[in-house]
Amino acid sequence: MNARLLIPSIAVRSVLALGFVFLGYVALHERFAAFDAAVLRFGLDVLGFETASVGPSNLTVEAGGKFSIYAIVTGACSSAAGVLGIVAVTVFLLPGAAWRRVVGGGVAATVFVAFNVARIASIVLLGWWLAVAGTAVSVISLLAPALVCAALVVYRRSGMLLRLSACLVGGLFVVLLIDVVRGHDYSAGMISYHALAGPVLTFGALAVAIMFLWRSIVGPAPAPP
Repeated sequence: MNARLLIPSIAVRSVLALGFVFLGYVALHERFAAFDAAVLRFGLDVLGFETASVGPSNLTVEAGGKFSIYAIVTGACSSAAGVLGIVAVTVFLLPGAAWRRVVGGGVAATVFVAFNVARIASIVLLGWWLAVAGTAVSVISLLAPALVCAALVVYRRSGMLLRLSACLVGGLFVVLLIDVVRGHDYSAGMISYHALAGPVLTFGALAVAIMFLWRSIVGPAPAPP
C-alpha cells in the first residue's frame, strides 16, 4: 500500500473515479461544450473565417460564398469526458506527490482540450477545402495521401504500429475520395470525417495525454538490462 494514497483499496478508488466522471459529466458537459465552442470560434477567426455565436455552444461559420455551416459542439463532442477522466485518474488512481499530480494532470488536461478543439476545427477545415478546391483538386489531394498510406502498409520495413495507423488514415482518405467522386457536397465529407476520424483522434489525444500524465507522475519505464 502506498502511504500517500488516502484510500488503499484500488476497487474503491476505481468506483470513486467512475462516479466522479459520470456525475461530473452530467453536471458540467454543457459548460465544457460552451468553452470548446468559444476556443474553436477564436481559432477560426484567427484563420480568417467569419463566425458568429448562436447560443452558448452553437456557431455559424462562413468563408466567401461557397462555404457556410451551422456548427453545434455537443457535450459528447466536447472535452468533458476526457478532462474529467484525466482528473479522476490523477486524483484517485495514480500515486505520487501532490504537486506532481497537479502539474501532470493540469498539463495532460490542457493537451487533451487542445487536441479536441483541433479535431473539431479539422472538420471545418476539411469542409472548407472540399467546398473551395473543386472536384479535380479535391480528388488529387485525397488520392495522393491514400496512395502514400497504401505504400506504408505494404512496405515490409514498416512497423506494426505504423502499418495500422497508415491503414486507418488511408481508409479515411478513401472514404472521403468516394464521397467526392460520387458528387456529394462538402457536408457529406464532413459527416464521413466526423464519424470515422472522430473516435480515432479523440482516443489518440487521450492516449497522448495519459502517457504524459503517467511519465510525469510515475516516470519513464525502466530500460531493459
